[in-house]
Amino acid sequence: MKFLKHHWFNIFIVIFILISMGQTILVAFSPREDRLNRGFIPCTKQLTTELIDCQSSMWCITKAVISNGGCDLKIIGQGFRLWIKGEQSAPWSNYLYSPDLSHLNNDLNENSELFYEENPNFLQDFEKVKQDYQKLEESNSNDKTEN
Repeated sequence: MKFLKHHWFNIFIVIFILISMGQTILVAFSPREDRLNRGFIPCTKQLTTELIDCQSSMWCITKAVISNGGCDLKIIGQGFRLWIKGEQSAPWSNYLYSPDLSHLNNDLNENSELFYEENPNFLQDFEKVKQDYQKLEESNSNDKTEN
């Protein structure tokens, strides 16, 4: 009991740091892109909106970062609640998952088709650039050997 009286503040700080580090690691390993906007993605979008609105005000930025931490903790707590209710298989299933990136593949296919429509000679132009680059490299190596 005497130990707790003398070191309660240090214990509190260590617990706070461990929780913060754990939360940071979970957010770092969670998906950043998902068609369904699951996990920490809504919190991150909210944070970016708030940071843009802050316009370099230090107090505003600090409030936005702290509120983002609270939002992230709500997502983690929601995972535990859903797990206890039996609605998901693990406490982390709502923020550590395989993302649905199908919308990105569709956008990529549409953009690549549009690119080739707008640049029909792209492959020929690229080959010419590669040949010019090789000629330039050869002339550079010749100049170095002469010096």
